[in-house]
Amino acid sequence: MKLSDRLFRLSRLTATLALAGALSACASMPHTMAPVGSTAPKIATTPVNSPEAASARQADNLLAEGHDLAAAKDYIQAAAAVQGQKQLRYLLKAAQASLQGNRPQVAVLLADEVLRLQKGDNTLRGEALWVRAQGLMDQGQTPRAKGNLEELLTIASTPQSVRAKAMGTLATLYTQESHELTALNFLIERDSLLSGPAISKNHQRIHALLDSVSSARIQNWQGRSGNPLVQEWLAIALITRHNPDPEHRKAAIDAWLATHPGHPPINFSSHDELNVADTSAKSGGEICALLPSSGPYSGLSEAISAGMETAAQLQAGPAVKILQSTGNPSFTAVLFERGVKEGCQIFVGPWLPQDINAVAGVRKPSDPPVIALGSDAGVQQPGLYIFSLSRDVAARQIAQQSYAASYRQVYVLYPQDSSGASIQADFIQTWKKLGGNVAGVATYLPGHSLTGQAQQLLSGSSASHAFVFLVTNADNAEAAVTAIRAINSSIPIFSPALLHGASLPADASSLSGIASVDMPWIIQPNITRPRAATLLHTTLPNASATQWRMAAFGLDAYALAESILAKNFHQPIAGVTGTLHFGQEGHIGREMDWMKIENGAIVPLSGIPKTGP
Repeated sequence: MKLSDRLFRLSRLTATLALAGALSACASMPHTMAPVGSTAPKIATTPVNSPEAASARQADNLLAEGHDLAAAKDYIQAAAAVQGQKQLRYLLKAAQASLQGNRPQVAVLLADEVLRLQKGDNTLRGEALWVRAQGLMDQGQTPRAKGNLEELLTIASTPQSVRAKAMGTLATLYTQESHELTALNFLIERDSLLSGPAISKNHQRIHALLDSVSSARIQNWQGRSGNPLVQEWLAIALITRHNPDPEHRKAAIDAWLATHPGHPPINFSSHDELNVADTSAKSGGEICALLPSSGPYSGLSEAISAGMETAAQLQAGPAVKILQSTGNPSFTAVLFERGVKEGCQIFVGPWLPQDINAVAGVRKPSDPPVIALGSDAGVQQPGLYIFSLSRDVAARQIAQQSYAASYRQVYVLYPQDSSGASIQADFIQTWKKLGGNVAGVATYLPGHSLTGQAQQLLSGSSASHAFVFLVTNADNAEAAVTAIRAINSSIPIFSPALLHGASLPADASSLSGIASVDMPWIIQPNITRPRAATLLHTTLPNASATQWRMAAFGLDAYALAESILAKNFHQPIAGVTGTLHFGQEGHIGREMDWMKIENGAIVPLSGIPKTGP
């Protein structure tokens, strides 16, 4: 190689590493040149205690301790001291550590350099493409990520596990682009790469995708797909729709299979079978979700489970095992004891008060920890944690933070239903305990005019340190705010968890001035865990606003479970439902973010709005 060519390569690599200076100020990479006139270049040897080896060892240790960005810095330093394949391996490790440390731009930059310098090493190229695709996904550059993933699948040396993940991600991306048939092909081809519970989860994704499209589209796909496995899934999907009775459905499927002997048999599970948890496997080491599977809680439990499984996939942590209770406390206790025997490390759930009491009644001191998801059921024991899903948490936060911000007087307006009554009761109890004054309380019927109630509530003059505590949602907020503003145009209005979903009504101009505390997942959905949101949009394609909230609790419940297993009780967790911390008597605190409505749009706030002059 000419000297000028080598200097060009050196300068380019050095420039790349300089751009990664967010992690490290990297020295230029030396290229040892043979002396002019030398007839036999010396063989280079790397001392055992070379700077490169020391940096690499330190990087390995830092990575094992979870210090991802510091590890990336040392991997870069190790790469700067060597050449060839070893250099590329260190650069790839730095890229992977940068990705884990939430520096996707740096990860992509380093992966680009590996791709540029590698010469015919398909294994190395595949690994770099995988890191690059994940980094691009984290930055929202899905079209570029898709190209990397598709190239990854053409490389024969790509590990089966990575191939399966790439296919699952491509299915997500193609679904978002409304190319559902292409997504379906990826999910069905992915089936052969999976084993155990992962196959059932993949089947759930296939069912969810098929359930999201009409029968007419499925019939159209039958004429477009030449894959016999896809054809079989499509045929069975139509049979399932036309035969709601389980016995008739099974007979129809058997008849179809008998008349289509050329189709390979698929590992098909009906919707009925998918709704029954498999508790016979004894793989152990799982985080077990013990959740109700019937009645109004069924869809919500599904969303929590989906959030937990998404967290496990993204963090490569312990697997999630679903144990579905039926609403019978005795059976819930049996499921808990069965899970203990089968190796559950920790339980997320139960949820319902009667189930929490049932589990607490049979749980031994040596049994795994439990993260109960309901409100306090009156049970306290070591290893039992309470992670509340209720809006009461937001009510208490408003009381505490408004009092700390020098508010002293409050007017309470809430709807005439059990939920509204519970929320305002939690607020008033906390507010009075702090020393705050309740100037008035009024109720209203959702969907009705609030003028009379607001007039009654706000009669007389209010102090500068007063505010209205309004229990409402985005659908009913407009009428409430309009009525309040007609009487008092300037009094602050605070509402707990105003939004059901992550959007306001089409015309939210009359809501200006209302402030609320809510999940980061809801207030800033585009920047709060975008990779998790992308996966969940596929797992829960038709999720309601309430299910979307429950999925966020699933993500955070998994993070709490990992912290408890690691005995890390002092470090706050930056969750998607708020900042989480372990409090007294097993209670898990959750501090949410503030937002306000301004000109019909959501505006995140750094804290509670201050009192007036």
